[in-house]
Amino acid sequence: MMLDIVHETVYRYAVPASYSVQYLRLWPRADAGQHVLHWSLEAPGRRWTQVDAFGNVVHVASITEPHDEIRAVARGQVQTQGRRGLLRAHDSAVPPLAFALATRLTAGAPAVERLAASAFGARHGLDAASREALEALTQAVHGHVAYVQGVTEVHDTAAEVLEHRRGVCQDLAHVFLACCRARGIPARYVSGYVLTDATHAASHAWAEAWLPRAHGGAGAWLGCDVTHNRLAGPELCRLAIGRDYADASPVRGMHVGGGGEQLHVHVAVQGSGEEPEQ
Repeated sequence: MMLDIVHETVYRYAVPASYSVQYLRLWPRADAGQHVLHWSLEAPGRRWTQVDAFGNVVHVASITEPHDEIRAVARGQVQTQGRRGLLRAHDSAVPPLAFALATRLTAGAPAVERLAASAFGARHGLDAASREALEALTQAVHGHVAYVQGVTEVHDTAAEVLEHRRGVCQDLAHVFLACCRARGIPARYVSGYVLTDATHAASHAWAEAWLPRAHGGAGAWLGCDVTHNRLAGPELCRLAIGRDYADASPVRGMHVGGGGEQLHVHVAVQGSGEEPEQ
């Protein structure tokens, strides 16, 4: 499938900022099942590029002159493989078992354990990890947390989301990760884009869990799009991976001054080619 993507992020300030730095994870990963045909990134100020421990391309942009707007625009074309449930070999310097450790956003709680039990039963550790169990967990989280925009913040934890039973794609991914990690199963957060039938597309988030017996015992990652209650498919474009949102957010930064901040984000994704295999 061919995905044409445009992602525009604009910060505007009623009072000019004197200094800003932005960390932009807006360059698609060169992973199995995903090929970047062409891509560009426009951002103001001085910019340099680095690769973090997870293998994500990070552009750091700094502006040292007074400014009342920051505009970053990423655009390009990515080709994805037409198969759902593609298994990916490990692809970062961080070992899989490091993703079994809970973070602040994915810490365990009684509600997390109860939901994990609905998919994994009494099994713990890597022996609990199977495609069937992960699909069952995807369905359980999808059924337990309703997708509702504007009811959570980026710092809300999986336990808090389960308490209110509402959230967005980031929240559903965090709940999935928390359940996996409560059972000692490595799982990681993925940020990126999704092709949908909706009029207004948006950036997206989903999860990948480690299957230790896949690929002849070498192990592999299985993507689970909890928001849409399905395994990851070619309608998804992967930007960054990490332990949770804090590691993989597309845009993060800080500024000095800049009162009255307003944020505007526009994402457009168009697709062509074969429909994903089910």
